[in-house]
Amino acid sequence: MSEPRKPIFGFLWPSPDPDAPVDGAYRQVRRVRVTGRGPIRIAVLVAGTAVLVVTTGTLMLAAVTTSLTPVTVLGSAISASALVLILRGWVVGTFVNDDGISIDTTWRRTALPWTDVEGIETAPEPCPFLGLPVRVRAERSAVRTVDGRVLPTHVYATSPDLWLRPEALDIARLRLEHWLPQGR
Repeated sequence: MSEPRKPIFGFLWPSPDPDAPVDGAYRQVRRVRVTGRGPIRIAVLVAGTAVLVVTTGTLMLAAVTTSLTPVTVLGSAISASALVLILRGWVVGTFVNDDGISIDTTWRRTALPWTDVEGIETAPEPCPFLGLPVRVRAERSAVRTVDGRVLPTHVYATSPDLWLRPEALDIARLRLEHWLPQGR
């Protein structure tokens, strides 16, 4: 009973461990987000979450008060799909720790140990505009693996986290490059 209460969605904003060592023996095992959630991403996700809560509540009330109809079944299916997409939208990003890098997209997580990473490169290429399927040319950081694959990260100029914030883009790019072990 003496433990402090944890927020329901506390995993989205983890707090640092106050008992962790701060000397050379410190080891970062928790995944750290390279770019913070930007104002555009937060606005879209908060609005989407609010709309989803209202819609889901309305559909649940309709399903409880009326007989089961194709409209309520379809509405429930759409609401469940939207819930999955909204929850994944909160988690999408590029994460690092002392063991490796993890690139989480809507449908997949690609995790690599640092021993499989040859380098981080930045080059202009077609990138999604604010996470939409519209492609525009922008600078994007990518992970080059030892076996020759190039994996794009979420560090690019038209990202919903970094759009119109060049200083945040530079900080994210440097943060990603500095996590790469110095032996490479």
